[in-house]
This record gives sequence, C-alpha cells and structure tokens, in this order.
Amino acid sequence: MTLGKYLRLVLTGDAGVAAVAADRVYTEVLPQAGAVPAVVFTEVSGEDDVALDGPTDVASRRVQVDSWGKTRADATALGHAVRAALSGHVGAAAGLDVQGCFLVAERWDYDAETALYRTSQDFDVWLAGDAA
Repeated sequence: MTLGKYLRLVLTGDAGVAAVAADRVYTEVLPQAGAVPAVVFTEVSGEDDVALDGPTDVASRRVQVDSWGKTRADATALGHAVRAALSGHVGAAAGLDVQGCFLVAERWDYDAETALYRTSQDFDVWLAGDAA
C-alpha cells in the first residue's frame, strides 16, 4: 500500500474528519468546482533513514495536508479534525507500517482565485514497509 492510499483510508475513516468533509479527501489537487469542506494532501519530500552501519529500512515523508472551506471557521474546524486524526497516529495496513505521524507546521490563508480559506498543516510521517 502506498502512503497516499493509507492516508486517504485514515482520513476518510476518521469520524471527526468525516463529520466535516464526508469522503472529500483528495491527493494533490482539489477538484475544480468540487464541494468543500475538503481535504487535499501531498507528499512534498522524503528521505530514507541511514545509520552508521547502513539503511535502517525506515523512511520519513513530509506530507502537506490542506483543509479547504468556504469560511475561515470551516477550514479551521476541518484542520482541527485532521490534526486530531493524524497527530501521533501509528498504524499499519497492507504491508505499510506507519510508526509515527507528527505535526511540524501549521498556516492559514485565503485563496482569492478560488475564494476559499485554507488551513495548511505539515506532518512528518515515519514509516517502514512497502512504501518506505
């Protein structure tokens, strides 16, 4: 299983996220004219962990998660739900072992082109297995 599929599974399966966004969780791009609130996540960087004696078979991935809404309150509420679902998360599925997920940055903005508000969060995800 890829990290993207895993994150979509976690976010759509979380009651807090689903209460705000239903199943509107997308990879990389918010659909044009798509319904909001919605979540869009993107893997932005990653690296393999290496010790003095070689690779540890563990990797870290930086994932940006954007919570979009028509109002600041909608984007903020969804951002809180995403944080609750992912911060400190550990789990495994289909050969992917997520050993820890940690919030490292959070920002808020308004996109004039789409007239939407966004809560943007960066998570470091430590993993092992097929997608590591």
